[in-house]
This record gives sequence, structure tokens and C-alpha cells, in this order.
Amino acid sequence: MILLLVSLLSQAQALELRWWGVGPTVGTVAIPGKYPIALPTVAQGKVEKVKGDVEIGAQGVLYPSGFGRIFLHGSLGFGTAGYGQQEFTVGWDQAIVKDEEFQLLLGAGIGAGHERFKDKGETDYLDVNYFPIRGQLTALLRDRVRAYQIDIYGFYHIVGGQEYCLSDDDTTCTSAGDGVKKIAGAFYVGLGAEATIFFGNFRSRGKGSSAGGNKNK
Repeated sequence: MILLLVSLLSQAQALELRWWGVGPTVGTVAIPGKYPIALPTVAQGKVEKVKGDVEIGAQGVLYPSGFGRIFLHGSLGFGTAGYGQQEFTVGWDQAIVKDEEFQLLLGAGIGAGHERFKDKGETDYLDVNYFPIRGQLTALLRDRVRAYQIDIYGFYHIVGGQEYCLSDDDTTCTSAGDGVKKIAGAFYVGLGAEATIFFGNFRSRGKGSSAGGNKNK
């Protein structure tokens, strides 16, 4: 992921894109209080729901215009009861408010991810591969070489495959096709908050540009 971001940032300079930035991000799922809302039937009463989590990662943005941007977002998640997550998304944000250094954006993205929920004894686990759909409302404040961003985001995970395993040796897993038509009953949806600091180029190009201001800002 880091190599991809570096490559895109170097291309941003060559293409003379509007702005670009890359930086660290941290977030958490706020709703539901216990994630997920519903576990698969085979895992109910066995696997622990997540009562608290933190996500850390990196995000990159490229502005091909003054009114929208491409975002690339990668994160690792950690939580109670041995919960773990890895996710990557790509999407588009559209500026709905622009006022000098302040922006308010509305965006959406798609990607791929994996998460694991442990049982109470932390030996059995539920393993889920999924495709996230992400929507977000973003507030951003910029200066010349940095931008500070807060996101309120919602997500829905389309399950690509999941299995319930009775031990960490991966030899006794229950999944669709192993005498089971499907592992049903799960509902992976929620709302979260995230903060990001970008480092890059956020200078205006003069009063004639779509961003306004002078080129030394």
C-alpha cells in the first residue's frame, strides 16, 4: 500500500494535480456499542462481540480538480476479545462547501477487507472476508503543506466468505460447502469517527483558481 501511495504521489507532481497529501489516520467504531449487530447463527453465544476498538493506518488524497478528490485508505483494526481487522478502500470525495482553507466533503468508496472475532476462550474464531462499502462526511482545514481532517463515516460489509473454526490450527472449520449450505445471520454495519493529518501540497494557485486566495497561501 505504501509503495502505491508513493507512486501516485510522484505521478501527482508530473500531472500537476490540484493538491495532494498523505498521512497517518486513527479512528474507532462508535455505533453499534457491540460490533457486529448480529453474528452468524453458528457463532452466536460462542464468539465475543467487540466492545471497543481502534483503527490505525494511512490515507492518501489526490485532487484532480478544485472540487473533488480521489482517496486511498488502508487500516489495521484492533479490539476487545482478540478482534483483528485489515482493510483497504478507494473512493471519491466531492466538495459541498469550500471557504478559503476550509472544506466540507461528501464521499463514498469500496474495497476489500478481512476481520476475525475470537470466542470467549480465544481459541475458536469467526473468520470473515468482505467487501466494504463506505460513505463519509469530511471536514478539512488546510494550510500550505498540511491538512487536518475529521471524518464521520458509515460502513456496510458485503460478506465474500466466512467460516467458524474450532481451533487455531485451521483443521476444524465450518464454512459453506463443508456440509453447510451457508453461514447466515450476520449483519456487519456501523458508524465511526476518524482523524487524519495530511502532509503534501495544499497551496492555492491565485485568485483566478477555483480554490480562491493568493498563490502564496
